[in-house]
Amino acid sequence: MAELKAMDRDLHPESKHLSVTTRAFCVGIAVTFLVNLLPAYSAYIVHSSRMVFAHLPMATMVVFTVLAWPLNVLMARVKPQWALSRGEMVVVFSMGWIAGAVPAANFMGLFIGGIAAPYYYASPENQWGDYLLDGLPKWAAPPNEARQMTYFFEGKPPGVDIPWDAWMTPLVWWGVFLIALALVSVALMAVLRRQWVDRERLPFPLAEAPLTMLEEIEAGKYRLLHSRLFWVGLTIPVVVVVWNIVGYFWHTFPPIPLMDRWALPLGRGFPSVTIKLNFFVLGFAFFTNLDVLFSLWFFYALGIVQTGVFDRLGYTIGASDIWGSRGGAALGWQAMGAFFVFTALSMWMARAHLRDVWRKAMRGDDAVDDSDELLSYRAAVWGIIVGAAFLFFWLWHSGMSALVAGVFLFALILMTVGVTRFVAESGLAYARMPITPQSFTFYTIGIRQMDTNSAASLALSYSTFGLGNTFGASTLAHIAQMGARLKLKTRSLFWTTMCALVVSMVISAVFTLYLGYMYGAYNFNVYTFNSGNVVIFSNVVMKLQNPFGISLDRLMFFGIGAALTVLCSFLRYRFLRWPLSPIGLTVFTTGILQRQVFTVFVAWAVKSVLLKIGGIGLYRQSLPLFMGLMLGYVLGIGLIFIVDVLFFFGQGHLVHHW
Repeated sequence: MAELKAMDRDLHPESKHLSVTTRAFCVGIAVTFLVNLLPAYSAYIVHSSRMVFAHLPMATMVVFTVLAWPLNVLMARVKPQWALSRGEMVVVFSMGWIAGAVPAANFMGLFIGGIAAPYYYASPENQWGDYLLDGLPKWAAPPNEARQMTYFFEGKPPGVDIPWDAWMTPLVWWGVFLIALALVSVALMAVLRRQWVDRERLPFPLAEAPLTMLEEIEAGKYRLLHSRLFWVGLTIPVVVVVWNIVGYFWHTFPPIPLMDRWALPLGRGFPSVTIKLNFFVLGFAFFTNLDVLFSLWFFYALGIVQTGVFDRLGYTIGASDIWGSRGGAALGWQAMGAFFVFTALSMWMARAHLRDVWRKAMRGDDAVDDSDELLSYRAAVWGIIVGAAFLFFWLWHSGMSALVAGVFLFALILMTVGVTRFVAESGLAYARMPITPQSFTFYTIGIRQMDTNSAASLALSYSTFGLGNTFGASTLAHIAQMGARLKLKTRSLFWTTMCALVVSMVISAVFTLYLGYMYGAYNFNVYTFNSGNVVIFSNVVMKLQNPFGISLDRLMFFGIGAALTVLCSFLRYRFLRWPLSPIGLTVFTTGILQRQVFTVFVAWAVKSVLLKIGGIGLYRQSLPLFMGLMLGYVLGIGLIFIVDVLFFFGQGHLVHHW
């Protein structure tokens, strides 16, 4: 991977003043609009594929691959001076990438559905009014006194205006919190990028894919498009998709089940293995190091064995908490211990670099260079300090006690750094913490030690961070990597991406509310509006009805996972031939990995064979094939969406999810 990056820099040097231009910004804003509108419209109205829920969303790839990429090729042929340079195209992609972190289930769907739920779904049966509603801050959730939320979930009557004023206060308050969190995330990534890229040489597979797409032979002529292997790879998923589309019209036409999901049973008590070839995941996995790929599927297999043994023995310390790991609380907390140590060790390895950052920030040491970072080290360090303090006081003002706010914020920042590091090393587009920050807070403090306001505020926080997204932190890390890699003007790139993020939040919120009041959000028939927003509050009410203290059983398994990660890390750095990375211990129980593990195994097997037969040369030659498979799949999903809009509106085909 290092050789590829060096070759890339030599072949494509970039000039800082030619990348973040007015025209690149304007095209990026157009892409930002499309990336926000497409996934919401596809999921809520057309009921086609889900184009979010990933650290590099399908919506971004569809818009860029179907529109921006081909359009730039056309411009290069028709009028070369109109074509955007590679650096400008990276700016456009970066804006679309950060925009994809916002719409639908990536954030805005869960957020709007969550804060709208308390006063609409509350009933005597679920007892939310007895346990939660009095503890919710009035400014954090919109009211339903004049049926504002009823109209949102069920659709407004003709002649009734959309009650924007009911949403203004909570959206502004939450918006301030989210912008502060985004700035802290930028600051963290500015501090850690050089350590991860230059010292540890993490591969950043999600960034490698767009950089490979944009590698040029000359201006406007992309290397991939001149590779026969690329077109072979692209043809395979496109042919499968087109073939299956024919079956949408004639049901007797036999489909090609290449992208279907199958369950392989292993016996009573043992979870089945999901067999699904995901070309989207496969394309990124091809850039991931072999030891990481091997560790991901190996530890997943061990997790299946552990789950089955526990089930057969009847051993349990409780069920998995919502949106966490599968297989019971024992495995989830074991993975959480591994996740904690994995993140802590990455910070320990960065200690020399962090000292340099501190010296630059506080003393202005000229020997430390921060010119390639999104923020100067001084701005980054103070941004982390001031931003974290603001986030803490915001959480405290929302009703959390100082202890609860501190533990939750710690878990949230741990999630931000750990998941970002995990994605940068593994390339898994779908990656989450093994348990949620809320669950970590509930069981490390004990709900008996919480007041009602703290529990209610934690319940509401699921609306923003329950699914374990980093709210753009992993995206910002990859954008910083691309900017530094191509020698772009990174400070301008920072302001450009932050502008795209703010614009995305406004567009996505307005569009989601508009669709809700016009069609009824309950009629979207998606998890974030129909059940996911209910289960978060019901789960907290159940905890309040059955209070518990600190869960020593969970902390015991937390310690087991931590110890295993320390041991695996020691063996990895002590013995050069040690084949396992501790990264697999951090996610081996997650349902997210369950749906990707077969593709990870295929990528590991194919890449192993290629490197063994032909070495790095054959690997490089094969790369266009796998890029073609991924981009052909992306084009196929875009084509299915168009067919659904034209012929199956409202009854589309859910081909792509996660």
